[in-house]
This record gives sequence, structure tokens and C-alpha cells, in this order.
Amino acid sequence: MQRFHGLLGIALILGLAFLFSNNRKKINVRLVVTGIALQAVIAFLVFKVEIVQRFFTKLGHGMQRIEEFARQGASFVYSGLAIEAAPGSFINYAAGGFVFAFNVTATIILVCALVAILYHFGIMQRIVSVIARAMNILMRVSGAEALSNVASAFVGQVEAQVMIRPYLQGMTRSELLASMSGSLACIAGGIMVVYANMGAAAGLDLAPKLITASLMAAPGALVISKIVWPETEESQTMGNVKLKVESNYTNVIDAISHGAGDGFKIAMNVIAMLIGFIAVIALLDFILIRTGHLFNPNFDLSLNWIFGKLFYPFAWAMGVPAEDVNSVATLLGQKITINEFVAFKNLTDKNISSHVAVVSEKGLLIVSIAICGFANLSSVGMQIGGIGELAPGRRTDLAKLGLKALLCGTLASYLSATIAGIII
Repeated sequence: MQRFHGLLGIALILGLAFLFSNNRKKINVRLVVTGIALQAVIAFLVFKVEIVQRFFTKLGHGMQRIEEFARQGASFVYSGLAIEAAPGSFINYAAGGFVFAFNVTATIILVCALVAILYHFGIMQRIVSVIARAMNILMRVSGAEALSNVASAFVGQVEAQVMIRPYLQGMTRSELLASMSGSLACIAGGIMVVYANMGAAAGLDLAPKLITASLMAAPGALVISKIVWPETEESQTMGNVKLKVESNYTNVIDAISHGAGDGFKIAMNVIAMLIGFIAVIALLDFILIRTGHLFNPNFDLSLNWIFGKLFYPFAWAMGVPAEDVNSVATLLGQKITINEFVAFKNLTDKNISSHVAVVSEKGLLIVSIAICGFANLSSVGMQIGGIGELAPGRRTDLAKLGLKALLCGTLASYLSATIAGIII
């Protein structure tokens, strides 16, 4: 019976989307049912079909190997730095030492360089186009929103919009929300690899879960966004999937150079956000603890305590085992209000004071998928600014749709996690 506990979560998630819908009578029930069924099929194939399981396991191992390759470049750059291996003993970084900022930066740079190579040779565009065409046929969504959502499973949230740049100016508001929601519900390839390796370092096999999360997020975002804002306008790309994005790179060397440069910018942004957010969290926790002690000397009020209470209903309804509900609720709160990087760091790093332990396999599966996405407050600002540069005439619409996209992206991730929890 516990397996079907997640049905309450699906009802809660769809109910919230329905509550925030701007036109409940125009909701396309066929699209909703088809999208949820597609998510269930993806989860079933990955977690229940042995040959698919083996494929995703090998793919996960390949993702982990990427960090080893990235380390070769980092070792050359940072060789000579002394890293503490144990209290009182030091080793050369190149000899196996670990520094979070160095390792994460190197991995993101390598993945971005690889994506640029695939983009230059047109391989990325072909992959996105094939999957988008299938989703377009199954769910009967427009070509532009299908392309954007599928692209978001491979590249960053703004980069995905570049692939549909010719259509942005003429997209309906429903399409625009679906596109923004998909980018917030998915995760970029470089960041996904980082999270998978963070899990591997902690003895957690997160790679297959994260790949599944990104694949399920595309139809999930379309389901939620089309409930919140059903299509009532005429789409320019309905039933039409065309992706002709020419490479801006002169040759493969140029692709690697630009990809590495873009990766470095992303990595520096990640590091800056982590330093800033974690420092602010420490300050807020200090204030909250002192405030709590004013009323009860034994009451340690903190952001984690608040998140645990606020998101408890979601974690419980999604089917998380009782022993992990509070921990999962805390991580859900950290992800949406701070960012997913902090949530994954606290989930996987057992050596930090803010570590949040999730002990059950099902709880780990659900929380890994639920927090695997860019849906947080800071990402909304990045989207409005980034897409606004691509289509300046849509800035007003983007600003109006920002918080709705955050809601849709969050609920889409929760929907994927809940369905996966039911399947296993």
C-alpha cells in the first residue's frame, strides 16, 4: 500500500496547478494524461527494465569518468598546491587531493567544451530535434515549446532558448511559460555531472536518478504549465518541429575554446553563489537561533527547522518513508529558496555541519529527482534577463510569467519524483 502513497502527491501537485490555472475550462486533459503517462513510462523503463537499467548504469559510470578526465587538466593547472590529506599531513593536489572549487570548476569546463563540440558538428541539434519531434507527436504541443523543453535536458536554461530564438518573439504566452518552466525543471549537463560525482564521492549512486529526472522533467513541465496556462492562442509552430541552428564556431578548436570559456563563467557563478548564499544562511541561522533562545534556551530555531515544517506536507504526500520526511522537506526548502547546489551539497557531504541525512533508498530517489532542477528564485531573475536579451520585446511577458514559471518548474520536479517513487 505504501507504493501508492504517492498518488496523494500526484493529486496534491495537480490540484495546486489547477488552483493557479488562469483558464480551467481550457485545460487539455489529453495532454495532461499523455504527459504523465510518458513520465511513468520513462521511470518504468529506467528502474524496472533490466537492459535499460544496465544502459543507464553504464551511462552513469561514464559521467563519473568525466571528472577523472577533467582532473587531468586541473592537476596540470593546480599542481604544486599542498592539500591536507589528514590532520597534520599534506599531499600535492595532482597526487589525489580534493578541493571542491577546483574539481567542480574543471568538470563544468570539460562538459561545456564537449557540448560545444557536439553543437559544432550538429549532433546536439539532431538529438534534440528527434526527441522533440516524438514529444510533439505524443503530446501535441507546439514545435517551439517541445524543442525548448527537450534542449533544457542537455544545456543550460538560457542556452536552450537560443535554439528557439527565431520563434521567441512570436510565441504565445502559454508557449513562453512552458519554455521557461521546462528550463527551470531540467538541469544542464555540466551541473548534472557535478551532482552525480558529488553523490559518488559519498557512496551514493545518483547518476541514473539524475538522468531520469532530467528526461522526465521535459514532459512534466509541459503538463504543469499547460494546466496553469492552457493554450488559447494560435501557435506559429503547432505540429511543426524545425531546428536549423548553425554553429557559430569556426572549427572544433574554436568550439572547445568557447565552450571552455563559457564553462569557466558558469563555474565562477556557481562558486560565487555558494559563497554568498552559504554565508548569508550562516548569518540568518545565527539570528534565528538567538531569536529562538529568547523564548526557549533549548530551542534552536534555524532555516532548516523552518523548511522542514513548511515542506513537510509535500515530502509526506510524495511518498517519502516516515524516517526521511523531515530531511527531504528540509532539502526541498533549501532548493527552492536558496538553490539546488546547496541542497545537493548538504545531501551528499557528510563532513559538513549542515549535512542532511536521507537513509532510505526510496527517500533518496525521491529527493534526488525533486531537487534536480534550476527552479529557484535566483534562476527566475537569470531567465528574465537572459531570454530578455534574446527577445527584448517579450521582457514584460517574461517578468509577469517569472513566478508562475518557478511554480511550474518546482511542481514538475515534484511530479517526476512522485511518479518515480510509485514505480519503484
